[in-house]
Amino acid sequence: MKYNYKIMHTGNDGGLQKNITLRPSLCQLRQRKADRYGGLDIQHKNAYFVSMPDIENIHDGFFTRVMSEVPNAEAFLKVALPAEVRNRLDFAEIALDPTSYISDEYKRSFSDLVVKCRTKAEGLLVDIYILFEHKSYQDEGVLLQLLGYMHSMWKKDREAKKPLRVIISLVFYHGKGSWQIPMQFIEQFPVVDELKPFLLNFTYVLFDTNAWNWQDESSRLLQENVFLLSAMLLMKAAFHKDLEIIGQVFQLWHQMGFIQEKERITFLLIYVTATQDISAAQLEKMLEETKLKGEEIMPTLAQRWIDEGREQGVQQGVQQGMQQGVQQGMQQTLMMQLSTRFHLNDDEKQFIGAVNEVEKLTAALKMVITAQTKEEVLQSLQTVAH
Repeated sequence: MKYNYKIMHTGNDGGLQKNITLRPSLCQLRQRKADRYGGLDIQHKNAYFVSMPDIENIHDGFFTRVMSEVPNAEAFLKVALPAEVRNRLDFAEIALDPTSYISDEYKRSFSDLVVKCRTKAEGLLVDIYILFEHKSYQDEGVLLQLLGYMHSMWKKDREAKKPLRVIISLVFYHGKGSWQIPMQFIEQFPVVDELKPFLLNFTYVLFDTNAWNWQDESSRLLQENVFLLSAMLLMKAAFHKDLEIIGQVFQLWHQMGFIQEKERITFLLIYVTATQDISAAQLEKMLEETKLKGEEIMPTLAQRWIDEGREQGVQQGVQQGMQQGVQQGMQQTLMMQLSTRFHLNDDEKQFIGAVNEVEKLTAALKMVITAQTKEEVLQSLQTVAH
């Protein structure tokens, strides 16, 4: 599978250098590890793996990797942007900026992605700044983060003696409850109308998954991209523990023949198991109810978790000693997966941390996907705990 897109490459000055053909997967995305191990490397393999060791950042990692493919980012924007804005933009040549512009104080709440294109009529450079809120609650710092990006880019333009670029801000929200943050910056100032002309103001586009109807005519383009549509539906369901949507996603896979995309399905299922209260048996049953072969998918998912643990361990091994690093990586992955499906107290985490045999940890990771209780997995480690 290859995407041959004619895109514009981001230059050092923030502008666009034309006539450079790149595969979207070869854009220099942040988190280099994703390119080597987690990202979809279309040039070398039809695989889509992702490492999500930190449960708190799973939404961030999931969104970033999905939208880091040019076809996905383009399709999303064509659905999310209002028609009057979308029709003024040239999507024939677009580029992704791999740099994160989130200030340190907001990194726990947001992640971002910049899509670069131009206006159709004037050919002016446009930054579409996508801010993804990956917490269940709403952070009022969203407006200041948007303003911070604008200020940073316009300052660069001025220093380079270039016209100020057009910046369109878009907030992707998939948390609980309706969006309550003001849609215009000026709404933060409780002043009389006579003073408002002296205050800074801008607005942003809001994509709220709570209000999004994926079966609406306006979302028809997404239905042609099963992977992107599945990912967006899973993010819509993430904070609502909505298994009905999960079932709809599985049905979609069956109807569209997506079952052949084993690696992408594994990537999506990892997100499901990390965000939904669902047992392995229930997951397999749901897959089979939609005529998908759960017995074929589940072992692949289990092996993916094992590989993830080994990979994390190898990375740590560079600094801590290879054998110890492998053990610690697998221990942390096992803790994360058990915590996702069940609840682990501090004593149980300490118990897992005392296991130092890679073979036993591997066997335990295989058990996680099918175990009915955490005790089954912990019992298998009893003989190696010290």
